[in-house]
Amino acid sequence: MFVTEPSKDIPVVGSFDVIVCGGGPAGLTAAVAAARNGAKTLLIERYGFIGGMATSALVTPISEFRVNSKQHIGGIPFELMEIAATLGGANLAHDSGNYPVNDEVLKLAAQRILLDSGVTLLYHSWVSDCLVSDGKITHVIVQNKSGRVAYAGAAIVDCTGDADIVRAAGYDTVKGDVLQPASLWFQLGGVNTDALSHLFGDAVGGVLPISDEIRSRLIELNEEGVIANFGGPWISQFFREGMVSVNLLREATDASDPEWFTRTECSLRENLHQIVDILRTNFPEFQDCWLAKSGIQTGVRETYHIVGLYQLGKDDVLNPKAFPDTIAKGAHVIDIHQPDSNDQADFIMPKQEYNVPFRSLVPMGSINLVTAGRCLSADGPGFGSARVMATCMAMGQGAGTAAALSVQHGYSMSDMNFEQLRTRMIEQGAIIDFDNCTTPTPAEARA
Repeated sequence: MFVTEPSKDIPVVGSFDVIVCGGGPAGLTAAVAAARNGAKTLLIERYGFIGGMATSALVTPISEFRVNSKQHIGGIPFELMEIAATLGGANLAHDSGNYPVNDEVLKLAAQRILLDSGVTLLYHSWVSDCLVSDGKITHVIVQNKSGRVAYAGAAIVDCTGDADIVRAAGYDTVKGDVLQPASLWFQLGGVNTDALSHLFGDAVGGVLPISDEIRSRLIELNEEGVIANFGGPWISQFFREGMVSVNLLREATDASDPEWFTRTECSLRENLHQIVDILRTNFPEFQDCWLAKSGIQTGVRETYHIVGLYQLGKDDVLNPKAFPDTIAKGAHVIDIHQPDSNDQADFIMPKQEYNVPFRSLVPMGSINLVTAGRCLSADGPGFGSARVMATCMAMGQGAGTAAALSVQHGYSMSDMNFEQLRTRMIEQGAIIDFDNCTTPTPAEARA
């Protein structure tokens, strides 16, 4: 059954060089990059703050800026971390480059870097559609308290995480039959953090420590049918004595299916209060704990991926390539969470940082649309590493810079001037060198 909406004129309320859709780690970085490269930039965000999974879902630490005692992500992403650290909301002392963040401080740090860079912010607005003419997106349609309004844009950056604009514009996307599960992160007060201090060290091999004692008891409770499947648990001290951040609750879902995801949100919210009681009654470190905060939404790992000009693959992660269009680096362990068990696949740790090509952010056939973040074109293992927030932020700097160059010089996203893009990014602090990488064949470079 279908209903037909009456046609109506939608007012165009603004015009911008670059419109960034979504203010998560990738989107906020893309907007700053576009604005600093001279583009009149609008950032549209559905919540009343910036930061995406780091702030709405409480994901911490932000992984990762260093590998093998060497920094591989700099530029705008690291500048944001420095601002947060100055405000007391980020710990940059971890040699692993996995930096704990305070979500409330990160909201302020992100807002400041955006406004100081000249970005126009639009909060409480849902990007609902777009208009396409002659293969180019001309307007982004937004739904908010003003009704349904349009913004004209010369270049569009889709940082929605779910490739919303890509799909609205009619470009191809793919979604695996089995998606990584979603997790509801939470923070606890009243915890004996001294007794848990052995869990608060730096990540080893890109993986945070886990308490075998706590995990073993939770597995027993799961096998008895008392609690649902879980992950970890990964427990981090949260910036003060007695406070911890916990990554434990997870559930199989599809966050692009609103009805299913609603059931997931309800289920995990119930499980949250149950698991806090379980921690209190089973572990002396938590006997006086209280729930300080949970994510305003469940954290999403995976939905749609674009069909891009290049698919980042497992071999690209394990055997780094000197892509001519490198715009970001990653180094995170290949980390694929299992949706229907307490276990994870074996971690595969890259020996060094690897390169992410710009082509993995460009939908096949795109003229003025580019993406950044977890909807990149990648296979399962490639995505399992590149999906983490620091790498998504680095992608955002590349996408935002490319969007500005596209407007200024008329470059199509599918035919970007890689040399100029790389030069501009290096001038603005991005780390995109080719050290210790193999050079792709001419066919690979064109693929």
